[in-house]
Amino acid sequence: MRSLRDAARYAPLGLDALASSLRELPRWHCEGGTRLVRTVVPDDLWTLLQKVVDVEADLDHHTEVTLEDGTVTFTLWTHVRDAVTAADVELARRIDQLADVLGVSPGPAAPADRG
Repeated sequence: MRSLRDAARYAPLGLDALASSLRELPRWHCEGGTRLVRTVVPDDLWTLLQKVVDVEADLDHHTEVTLEDGTVTFTLWTHVRDAVTAADVELARRIDQLADVLGVSPGPAAPADRG
């Protein structure tokens, strides 16, 4: 059963599912139809990153993290599929929850094109 659950979790999202996920994740945007991206300005960088590492371990899924000029950018995609999957959406939700709990400030505005 685990392999069937994992297969669904790591299946690329179709355009409708991706659009629906973006509506549920208003602080994220999609780049090239294959990446979920969010930039934040944390007050406590290391606490945020440690908590994200804990969530990644819990979900067995990981984000690319870019640090630049006081901002943190999270980029999510399933590498073996080169696409956004349900696993990426779940990790994005959990990162949002952490950001809310930690009072993280939003980063620069996302591009107008959300898909």
